[in-house]
Amino acid sequence: MTVKPSEVRQLIKESGGKVTSIGALPDGSGFATASFPLPLDHWLYARKLEKIEPVFHPINEEARKDVAAKIRSAARLAIRGATRNGQEKDFDPDALVQNLIINLIGPRTLTHK
Repeated sequence: MTVKPSEVRQLIKESGGKVTSIGALPDGSGFATASFPLPLDHWLYARKLEKIEPVFHPINEEARKDVAAKIRSAARLAIRGATRNGQEKDFDPDALVQNLIINLIGPRTLTHK
């Protein structure tokens, strides 16, 4: 099945998105990059924060410094991944959260459910 770029553009437009790039590759396949607005009920727009139970556990100051450095590093890596090293201003906050989880505790694997 061959899909024309105009059909891809139309599908993305009808879905509420905006095409940022589209093209054909030498092997006959193609690609498209699109931006879609977040739904209005997305957690990022919530006026009231959901009740979140604290997840921290008190630790000594030396351990705290080490853990804080690792979290900072994981967060920076997650932000870079979600924003293509700061180049993408229109990024997915859920991708950022997922990147942070993977950077902090690793990917989910079959042996670690």
